[in-house]
Amino acid sequence: MKYLFPLLICIWLILPFQMIAQSRWELGVFGGISNYMGDLAPDPVLSESHPAVGIALKRNSNPYFSYTLNLNYGTISGNDSNSKTLAPRGLKFESNIIELSTQIEFNLFKFGTIDVFQAKRFSPYVFTGLSFFHFDPTVTYNGKLYHLQLETTEGQGIVKGAPGEYKLNQFSIPIGGGLKFNLSQRFNLLVLAGYRATFTSYLDDVGGLYPDKAQLVSSKGGDLSAYFSDPTHVGVTGGQRGNPDKLDWYMFYGITLSYIIPGPICPKF
Repeated sequence: MKYLFPLLICIWLILPFQMIAQSRWELGVFGGISNYMGDLAPDPVLSESHPAVGIALKRNSNPYFSYTLNLNYGTISGNDSNSKTLAPRGLKFESNIIELSTQIEFNLFKFGTIDVFQAKRFSPYVFTGLSFFHFDPTVTYNGKLYHLQLETTEGQGIVKGAPGEYKLNQFSIPIGGGLKFNLSQRFNLLVLAGYRATFTSYLDDVGGLYPDKAQLVSSKGGDLSAYFSDPTHVGVTGGQRGNPDKLDWYMFYGITLSYIIPGPICPKF
């Protein structure tokens, strides 16, 4: 009887993960860069890359599948002056991204460090999942930081016919892949590129039409709201400021170094 409880615990740990005797947890740290694609950058702009960091907790359920929980932090920014194809709107922004993401990874090769796996020490892999993130587009003007959502640059909630205020907390779909390297029985190294498909066109505060400037000036934001809406005075009321049908993306590129935590050991009988 004294072995019954540890045996049940062992079975509970093992059965959901396809009977692997010593499946492993990993705890990792991520370091790399973050970037974005949207109305101010149809393609990623290298000069707009920023440092990004994160931590990851992973469960290797078998040599092909892993499940991870990630907490990432990075910065994205854009300036339409970087593009030769965009109108000279004078629009720019910067935003921090805080992301909590749960993902499932699929290894193309049988990957692992445990003998029973008879696995390779290298594998390409792909991943997807669901992320919840916070963003807040800002701009610095005359040495002061302004939060663009509060400036209602497209007349959100103020101008008749304008969209409602966009939310700063959103969901996204992570899609990506990379390479896994087993460095030793205690460490793995991942090289990855991860794209996040969002459900908003306002990561950059640009996604709709130019509002009536007179109404913006008479609103709570006053002249500053009108300026941030159209710094170069190229817009006309009802004219296209952004593309609401094209949703924004943000990305993380980098490496993750993870420590392999030994899995549960079943009692000997």
